[in-house]
Amino acid sequence: MSPAPAPELAGVRVTSPAPRDVWAKAFAADPHAVATQSPQWADTLAARRGRVDASRLYELPDGRSLVLPLSGRQWAGVRVAEESWPYGWVYGGALSTDGPVTEQDAAIVLADLARRPVARTSLVPMPMTGAAWTAAADGLGVPVQRTPYYSQSVELTGGFAEVSGKRYRRQAHRSLKKATAAGLDVREYVGAEAGPAVDVFADLYALSIDRWAQAMGRPLPVARLHARLQDRAGHLRSVVRSMGDMCRMWTAHRAGEPVSVLAVLDHGAHSFGWLAAMNAKLSNETAAGYLLESTAIEVACAAGREWFHMGESAPGSAIERFKNSFGAVPVHYEALAIERLPVSAADRTARRAAEAVMARLPKRGEDQAK
Repeated sequence: MSPAPAPELAGVRVTSPAPRDVWAKAFAADPHAVATQSPQWADTLAARRGRVDASRLYELPDGRSLVLPLSGRQWAGVRVAEESWPYGWVYGGALSTDGPVTEQDAAIVLADLARRPVARTSLVPMPMTGAAWTAAADGLGVPVQRTPYYSQSVELTGGFAEVSGKRYRRQAHRSLKKATAAGLDVREYVGAEAGPAVDVFADLYALSIDRWAQAMGRPLPVARLHARLQDRAGHLRSVVRSMGDMCRMWTAHRAGEPVSVLAVLDHGAHSFGWLAAMNAKLSNETAAGYLLESTAIEVACAAGREWFHMGESAPGSAIERFKNSFGAVPVHYEALAIERLPVSAADRTARRAAEAVMARLPKRGEDQAK
């Protein structure tokens, strides 16, 4: 017997996969949309992870539409999970064709996901919309697993002069002076032109793997195998090919030798500092990580962005202090999951391992790849 319709779904028409033209319209219209909610990001996820497009279009009685970017995970041809997005693929959540997603909109989406015939559905919202999703989950009427997240974002109102002059802290100013004195060569790349920057990332990230393995007491062969399976550089290469000018990269070199690299995802009001890697010794000497982060913030200000998101942090870590030095404010939100079977243990284990690494890493200006 089919479950009784949820009251939130009365009069709502659901289509899956969501038509790409409607998805693109919602992505362009929603003021809180970020690059990782784009159809291009979903295509990259499908190509890299073998996922299927499970996106959902909700046509509401008042004429508005919601689009939920969603990927399906299959096993032996059977759909077992639907995620927006899987752990490590940053922000998902719904988009609206008319203004930001409301608590009522979130309730519609969650009520629909609660009825899906899969072992697990999950959603990691964009942090600025997290409160609406948490409130909607409170009234859902079914158990919802909640994973607390803590990210940091820099408000860009007032332009770069105000951001750097009033929000940057002493540590950032000192480090930027050091970077200027080091005579670094900073290079910018956009979209498909970023191939050389991806090569720099691959080399610097490989250096980091060995260093982290030593710091965490992990066998080096195991750490290298995990890195090959994760293939961050391959993921980045796919993104710069598919996402066009939504992906921007910077590298810093000293005397021709690469020191640091940063990848940023841009859309609408939001920039997101996504991936970074560096040569620990040279970065310590030059503060190149600070310079690239500040350069990305300055470019975001010039483009009229409202927020520069610096990603998840471990409270009390050096990475958190690095972000604080740019005036980043804390944003607390929750990832949500509805499970019929206990299949999320692996995701929770992966997240705990990532948090342990983040807590022990030095600040990004010295040595970090997100």
